[in-house]
Amino acid sequence: MADFYRTDLDNIWAFVQGPARLLIQSEDSTFPTQIGDVVTPSGGSQYDAVGDWEDLGATKTGVQISVNHAEETFDVDQIKGDIESRPVNWECSVQTALAENTLEHFQVAWEGSAIATNTGPTPDERSMGYGQADNYTRRQLAVLYKNEDDRIRAHVFRRVQLMPIESQITYNKTGEQISIPIQFKGLADTSIADVKKRFFMTFEQLAS
Repeated sequence: MADFYRTDLDNIWAFVQGPARLLIQSEDSTFPTQIGDVVTPSGGSQYDAVGDWEDLGATKTGVQISVNHAEETFDVDQIKGDIESRPVNWECSVQTALAENTLEHFQVAWEGSAIATNTGPTPDERSMGYGQADNYTRRQLAVLYKNEDDRIRAHVFRRVQLMPIESQITYNKTGEQISIPIQFKGLADTSIADVKKRFFMTFEQLAS
């Protein structure tokens, strides 16, 4: 007898659970056209970051990708209810907490200044400032996930920048380990003709 419930539970993407990997590169870098432009898919350097991509390391609280939109509705006096609706605004964001407390990660999350090395003290020291940035640093962002069949899905954002969010760290002898909350806002790349491809692209590997 045929199955009444039409599902595809044998599909490799039917169940997705597990951590993600975050990478960033400059907004001016070439945008990927495949997963292999972000990480090496095979060989001796398998999974190494490619080109200018840099890992943001371990995370806490997972990685949340959000897509939201607003719409405008239309009605007429003679009909009780909307007769049409159209989207008028789209937005997307990526949120997580960086678990590796490096200056490089504080620089990304808190719009820090350039990192300087001072060889005068013993031992050497590094320093970075924080203040009142006039604008946000824009980057490309990749969120990668590898399933149990070792196939990768990558969400690659064309342009992201920080979103307003309270990012707090607490030094304490007990409690959770320190992590750096961070939230990225996705921006539309208006140079892309297809309006449905202006925020980000998703790539996923098929069976060999």
